[in-house]
Amino acid sequence: WSENNENPLVSFANYFNPILKKLNLEVDLINTEYSIPIKSGYNDKTIPISSLSTGTKGLLLSMFPLYELDTTDSIILVDEPERSLFPDMQIDLISHYQNLAPDAQIIVATHSPFIAAAFEPEERFILYFDDDGKVAVRKGESPIGDDPNDLLKNDFKVDYYNEFGKKAYKEYLNLRTKLTQETELEKKKELLIELTELGDKYNF
Repeated sequence: WSENNENPLVSFANYFNPILKKLNLEVDLINTEYSIPIKSGYNDKTIPISSLSTGTKGLLLSMFPLYELDTTDSIILVDEPERSLFPDMQIDLISHYQNLAPDAQIIVATHSPFIAAAFEPEERFILYFDDDGKVAVRKGESPIGDDPNDLLKNDFKVDYYNEFGKKAYKEYLNLRTKLTQETELEKKKELLIELTELGDKYNF
């Protein structure tokens, strides 16, 4: 029977294993003890979905309906898909939604620059408070796939350095000024070492 009939989990695995791979999980094609058979990529141990992390459960539960239903010509609303997910999971997340619903329009609400980077700038509608305290909207600026830090700066208008980073950058600029003004060779070498170490530490 199995030779003539494909295991229905194979199709399911083809869609979900690329998503689960980054979590060191995969669809269990052999042990079907659970309705959603997931196993560890470390030891092949079957894991009930109730034992998965909050982020993983939320991710899978939001995607299952897209796999089961015909989403042709549908509008799909996804609210904060990045919730409880590590940044490396967020990078390609939208492409997985698009693979599951290729003929649907997907509208995403997000606060993550990793998610926002998956869209063209004209596809991003950024809500913000204007000078009168009213909600306004503007289009994105950074190109699709851009560095998330660029999106934070250009689209989110966020200064992504906290007080410690700002203090370090100010010190970095101060050292650069001292280096250009210093004439004594030994002191110049010391300043260069200090400048290089600080620059490498913060990637300035």
